[in-house]
Amino acid sequence: MISRLSKILTYYDSEPTEITQGIIWFIFFPVIYTLEHGLNILAISVSIILGFSTLYAVAYKGLEVRKTMAFAIFLFSIISIILYFFVHNDYLCPTHWGWLVVSFSAFFNLRRITNHYYIRKNRKNG
Repeated sequence: MISRLSKILTYYDSEPTEITQGIIWFIFFPVIYTLEHGLNILAISVSIILGFSTLYAVAYKGLEVRKTMAFAIFLFSIISIILYFFVHNDYLCPTHWGWLVVSFSAFFNLRRITNHYYIRKNRKNG
């Protein structure tokens, strides 16, 4: 079963996950973070820009731009974990563990898009 789930996470269509990630970072993270920790202009601005850019990339851009946005989203999800767990010492709050799930989703999405990008690139060159 683990092998099958691993294959699904590697090869299935990534657009729904990209849209979900875009919405999370464009809307949910800024609202939740601001309500819990106050207004952090840098974190909120980066989140909104990444979320909107991801949604725009899914709608209008090619695989290379989407791969770049997936990488940026993954890096920012790691930064958000650092903010929640290490800067604010909120590791005991169970609701903050959900950001780990978002980070795993971002990682698998990045992996999936990168695999798809290189498979497509090899087909063109081959």
